[in-house]
Amino acid sequence: MAEDALLAEMRALQEKVTGITGTAVASRDGLIVREDTGGVNPDNLAALSAAWLALAQRMSSEAGHGALREAMTRSSGGSVTIYAIGSQAVLVVMGDEGLDTSRLHRESQPTLDAIKTLISGSSSRANGS
Repeated sequence: MAEDALLAEMRALQEKVTGITGTAVASRDGLIVREDTGGVNPDNLAALSAAWLALAQRMSSEAGHGALREAMTRSSGGSVTIYAIGSQAVLVVMGDEGLDTSRLHRESQPTLDAIKTLISGSSSRANGS
């Protein structure tokens, strides 16, 4: 099942990067696809991530910096990073103050590629392809 494979990819990233406290994959329209959020409300997280993704993409475009890859917010208790997954979804990574952001940036791309493949495969099967 694609959801189990998605969860496996999300958890593998969490195991590779110190400080990740939760992850989620959400659709661009704000619906949760799969989550391991550690107690954070996944429905709210998905809705906010979709809105944030749209704003961050607009900002990147307005600044003339091309396609958005990621956006990060740091706060007193940690950080939240979103990654665009093609035109279909967003990966949300929550981290504590000890999040190894350098490692997150290095390790995220293979995870994003795998998730994009899984989501594309799910969409193709759902559409009868």
